Amino acid sequence: MLRGRVRDVYVFAALFSLWDGDGMRNLLSWWGFSAVSLALVVGAVVLVRRERARVRRLLRSWTAAPLLAFVAVCLLSALWSNYRLETLLGSTVQILTALIALGIAVARPPGRLVAIGAVMLHVHLALAVVFELAVALSPAGRILPLWTDYSANVPGAYYWSSGLILKGGRIQGIVGNANLTCFIAVLALVLLAVLWRARAVRPPLLAGAAALDLLVIALSRSATALIAGMAVIAAAGFVLGFRRAGPVVRRVLVGAGVLAVTVVALGSSRLSEPVLRLLGRGDDFTGRFEIWRLVGELVAQRPLLGWGWIGYWAPWVQPFDNLVIRAGVQYLQAHNAYLDVLMQTGVPGLLTFSLLLGSLVWRSLRLAVVPEPFAALPLLLAVALLTQALAESRLLIEGNWALLVMLSLLVPAASTTRTLSTAPEDGTVRIQASK
Repeated sequence: MLRGRVRDVYVFAALFSLWDGDGMRNLLSWWGFSAVSLALVVGAVVLVRRERARVRRLLRSWTAAPLLAFVAVCLLSALWSNYRLETLLGSTVQILTALIALGIAVARPPGRLVAIGAVMLHVHLALAVVFELAVALSPAGRILPLWTDYSANVPGAYYWSSGLILKGGRIQGIVGNANLTCFIAVLALVLLAVLWRARAVRPPLLAGAAALDLLVIALSRSATALIAGMAVIAAAGFVLGFRRAGPVVRRVLVGAGVLAVTVVALGSSRLSEPVLRLLGRGDDFTGRFEIWRLVGELVAQRPLLGWGWIGYWAPWVQPFDNLVIRAGVQYLQAHNAYLDVLMQTGVPGLLTFSLLLGSLVWRSLRLAVVPEPFAALPLLLAVALLTQALAESRLLIEGNWALLVMLSLLVPAASTTRTLSTAPEDGTVRIQASK
C-alpha cells in the first residue's frame, strides 16, 4: 500500500512538472527547475529498473519502433547539424523526458494514471485561478518571472501574469501562457468526460471540476485550444457513430474523417477566420503565417536533412537568434510541430515522426471501437495533441511529448487489444484483455 502511494506521488509530481515547466522556471529559476527535473529522472530510473521486465516488453514491441526511430534520427542529426553541441543537448533532454514518461507509464496501471492525471490537471487549473486573482489584487497588478532581470520597457508577453482576470482580459495561469492554460483545461475536460462515462467520479465532484474547466477555458480563450477541443468533440462523435453503424456507414464515416483531417491540415486563414474573429485574433493567426514563411525559407535551404535537432529553439543559436521577432518578443518555435520537425530533421525526421503519429492514431482507432468508456480515451488525447500541433510546437517538448510517448508505448496493437473498464464493486479502474 505504501509503495503504491509513493508511486502515486511520483506520478503526480512528474506530470505536474512536465505540464508546468514554464511556471516552475518562472518560480524556481532554471537551476531550481533543473534540480527538480534531475530528481524526476532519478525516480524514473528507479521505476524502470524495478519494472524492467515490463519495460523490455514495451520497448521490444513493434509498436515502440516508430518512437525509437524518431528519437534515433534526432540524435543522429548531430552528424550534420549546424549546431552540434545544442543538438546533443536537445536530444539528451528529449530522451530524458521520454525516460520520465516511461517511468510514469510503468509506475501504475493505466486506469490509475488516468485518475491521477485528472486530479493533477484540475489542481493545476485551480492554482491558475488563485494565482491570477492574487496577481490582480497585488499592488503591482502584474508580475514578471522571478530570478530574471528585465529592462524597463519589457514587452507585455514576457510577464508571468498581466493580472487581467478582473478586467475581462485573458488569463495566463501558472504556466504564464493563455494558450497552454486553455489547452490544459481542454485535456482536463476530456479526462473528466471519460471518467464520467465510466462512472468513476461522483456527481458533486464532477460538476465542480467541469465548472472549473469551463471557467478557465472562458477566461483564457485560446483559439488553438478551442479548435483542438472541437476536433476532440468531432472524434468522439465519430467513435460513437462508428460503434453503432453498419459496414456501409462505417466506410462513409472513415471517408468523412479523412476528409475532415485533410481540410483542417490544409486549412487557410479563411477556414479559421470565424473562430479567430470571435476570439479577437487577427486573420494571420497571431502572426503564425509570417513565422511559417520564415521557417519555410529555412526548410528550402536544407530540405533533405534539415538544420539539426534542437527541440525548443535556443535563442543564442544561428539561425534562430534573430529569426522571428515581433513587437520586441523573440519567438523560439515554428508554431507548427510538423514544420518544426521538417526544418530540424529533414525528410528522415518527418517520415519517422509521421510513422510514429500514424501508428498511434491507427492503434487508437482500433481500440476506440471497443464499447468501453476508456477505450476511446487514447484517440481523443491523440486528436487533441495532433490538432494543437498544427499551431504550436509543444508536441515536441515537455508534457505534450511525454504524453505522446506514453500513448505510443501503452496503446496496444490490434491483435492484443486491451480495454479499460470500471469494476462495479469498488469503482476502481482495471484492465481487461480481449482478442
